[in-house]
Amino acid sequence: MTAPPFRALAAACIAATMLMTPRVASAHAIHTTLTVLTITPGAVTFTVRSFADDFSSSVARHAGHAMPRDSSVRADEATRYVRAQFALHDAGGRALTLEPCGLRREGGLYFVCFRAVLTAGMGGVRVHNRILTELHADQVNIVQVDDHGARRTLLFTRASTPRLIGSRS
Repeated sequence: MTAPPFRALAAACIAATMLMTPRVASAHAIHTTLTVLTITPGAVTFTVRSFADDFSSSVARHAGHAMPRDSSVRADEATRYVRAQFALHDAGGRALTLEPCGLRREGGLYFVCFRAVLTAGMGGVRVHNRILTELHADQVNIVQVDDHGARRTLLFTRASTPRLIGSRS
């Protein structure tokens, strides 16, 4: 018994649609984070905004376990991950200690805050943002620097090297 013509046509249309629909490897068409880094007298504070599923996946992988189905993260694991992937160095090349100042989730996004104390001023301070670059080859991390009201934007990819952010002493 053959299927009625309308069923065959419907099946053909569905199959053609499925074949023509582009497949994406992950949930987002763009792989990016946004970091707002603010320089104040004696300190640097930054907040990283990231898609929750990507951030959870990288934090879990770094911690050595499977990603939770709800894309949750433990604060201690998120801290260890960010410290491994985001660096601030003084003019002498010494890593500044990143102290967590908040972790919150708003829907499909995480906001992770850190602060570093500057004992020798901003002269020669460098930043390197590798967050999620181990997850996506096309990852782009945007760092917006606010240096006492002077703003500029830096872009980081998997191949990027540390960039100078501080010229003030």
